[in-house]
Amino acid sequence: MNGHLLSLITFLPLVGLILILLTPKDKINVYRYIALASVSVQLLLTLFLLMKFDFDLAGVINQSEFQFVEKYDWIDFKIGTLGHLSADYFLGVDGLNVLLIALSAFVLFIGAISSWSIKKNHKTYFALYLLLSSSIMGCFMALDILLFYIFFEFMLLPMYFLIGIWDGPRRE
Repeated sequence: MNGHLLSLITFLPLVGLILILLTPKDKINVYRYIALASVSVQLLLTLFLLMKFDFDLAGVINQSEFQFVEKYDWIDFKIGTLGHLSADYFLGVDGLNVLLIALSAFVLFIGAISSWSIKKNHKTYFALYLLLSSSIMGCFMALDILLFYIFFEFMLLPMYFLIGIWDGPRRE
């Protein structure tokens, strides 16, 4: 389980998002429970990560010394005479971002519970919330700049709509 723990934490809410998109439009409570279950499992996996993390090794700066790392070739091709373009699927945690991941998982869990009181567009709200949850975790774990950029951009999209549609009267 340690081998893909970071990917599970990052992409598990997308499974909930797909389930919400496949659920009929009138099942409001089902959306709530799917979102809560997704972020709950994400929080439990994050707590497991936190328990397995060795804080005595947290001050090591060398990238080969990250305690949890997932690295796979992602984009790799030659651009003629211009050179070589390469980007990796590279996730990892160190002493700082493991705490940010734990804090984010906790806040996202509390946010899922407190969002049960929304009054309109439940399906869209919870789908965007799970996309936001996944992309926040990806931002904190990404060690490749292109991967970080993708997660960051996917974080801005649901945040824009969540604030623009469901925030208070002075949201503009």
